[in-house]
Amino acid sequence: MGFATELPLLLALGFVVLGPKRMQATLRQVARAKAELDKAICGIKSQLPAGAKGALQGGRNDDETPSGAAPSPGRSMKR
Repeated sequence: MGFATELPLLLALGFVVLGPKRMQATLRQVARAKAELDKAICGIKSQLPAGAKGALQGGRNDDETPSGAAPSPGRSMKR
């Protein structure tokens, strides 16, 4: 089952269990919580330095080594 099938099923189940008034209030609370989370994420991203933003977008630093691998002999590890 994909997300497109699960969402309507969960909404229908929630409607049956909670009823129309409690379901509406619950969805309102979920929407507010999502909006606050999005706002917090946006604030955190705006505080990151430009170099860290590139790393978060899937880029790889030259200083990174594969997990478990030791750094090459001529290079020092930055901290």
